[in-house]
Amino acid sequence: MTLITPQQGLVLLALFAAAMICLVYFLTRKKLQTNEAFLVADRNVSWLRGAFSIAVSWIWAPAIFICSMQAYTQGIAGAFWFIAPNILCFFVFTPLAIRLRRKMPDGYTLPQYILQRFGGDKKIHLWYLVIFFGYQLSAIVINSLAGGTLLHILTGINFHIATLAIAGVALVYSLISGLEASMLTDVLQMLLILLLGCVLVPWVIVSAGGWSAVSGGLAGVTGEFGDMFDPRIAYAFGIATTIGLLTGPIGDQMFFQRGFAVKQKNIVKTFVTGGLLFGLVPITLCLLGFVAANPAFSVAVGDPQMVGPLTIGHFLPKSALMLFVFMAFAGLSSTLDSAYCAISALGTIDIYKRYFKKDASDRKLLSVSRTFMLSMAIVGTAIALLQPELLWIFLASGTLAAAGFFPTVFSLYSEKVTKKAIFWALGLSIVLGFPLSVYANTVENTNLIVTASLLSIGIGLVVCGGNVLKQRVLTKKVA
Repeated sequence: MTLITPQQGLVLLALFAAAMICLVYFLTRKKLQTNEAFLVADRNVSWLRGAFSIAVSWIWAPAIFICSMQAYTQGIAGAFWFIAPNILCFFVFTPLAIRLRRKMPDGYTLPQYILQRFGGDKKIHLWYLVIFFGYQLSAIVINSLAGGTLLHILTGINFHIATLAIAGVALVYSLISGLEASMLTDVLQMLLILLLGCVLVPWVIVSAGGWSAVSGGLAGVTGEFGDMFDPRIAYAFGIATTIGLLTGPIGDQMFFQRGFAVKQKNIVKTFVTGGLLFGLVPITLCLLGFVAANPAFSVAVGDPQMVGPLTIGHFLPKSALMLFVFMAFAGLSSTLDSAYCAISALGTIDIYKRYFKKDASDRKLLSVSRTFMLSMAIVGTAIALLQPELLWIFLASGTLAAAGFFPTVFSLYSEKVTKKAIFWALGLSIVLGFPLSVYANTVENTNLIVTASLLSIGIGLVVCGGNVLKQRVLTKKVA
């Protein structure tokens, strides 16, 4: 039995699509369309606009759905290990963004800097492109999949049609003006999420009987996980999630693109404020999972990934659930459009301009940017239609990003690290860690999931750190 009729679901999607597309079209159509504007919004974005943009861009499907699922299945322990590193990653990323912008003030991507840093070494550059394209592809898959699943479960709309519609809406307005469109819609989408989240969740809590409705479910649906630092959850979920989330921005062009787009003096304000704004979303939405886990209620949860909207549907009228769907559209679309824009920058700057035509005209580069955006949108949506598990993709993409963490840190902060060390650190981490993570998540083997995450980040530390120590020893001997 669906909670919203298919017709109502389609009307909601149509209203959202019309609002976003019209907003972008009428506010950006008179602006001069250049590749600089399309990729980095002319590097003139204010800190507040940038903060809203990066906050909502990090609201992947996990922040909307998995935070509630973890609260429901693993109680306060699961919620803590999802929320804490999700917020902390903004603070980890900020000094790296400052460093990169100082070294390459007119840059577009981190792989572009890496190519410059190591004298045009193509092998290292290509390893970075594997990480960056893989991470953006996972963003498209996760958010298209979540949107399609949400509409299918709540309205009965065919999953494939729903997924194509969600992915298509964000693609249409992103193609109009790139990052300008993304950051313009981001502000409205973040305001929608904050406003609706701060209305719907308290409304559920009041309808369920007050704070006792939340506290009664803090131990999860099984009642086993009332300890925030439960060692079982810390090991099985916390390690892999923390590594994936803290290192995620290092493999995420969405973060770097905004680092290049905001005014250089405002980078700290942008990312710190963005992190705090973002944190409000999973903290608020996890409360829905606690309410559903409370044994005093009989919330029907067929799919734990959808426990948030199902809880709203249980306690509130249909109109409230429709507002949640609208809020989810905002969160999912913001990440999708950001991923499309990130891919357009990587494709144009790091592939076409680097390996095909360095002196291409601005008009040609603008065309190439849109072509890459469209092509990867098709690939990502096609994978989403296969319906992989959200948590699998989330953890596997985190392992991929972790492979680039220490090579990036050493590349930005150490003049002694050699390109040979960076090459082997990246190669071994990707070849060993990522396939193991994919397999481990598919078979749901906790020990292998943790091993894959530790391998992916640990290899980079050992190889790069060992190389720098070796170079220092050699330098002292020569002196």
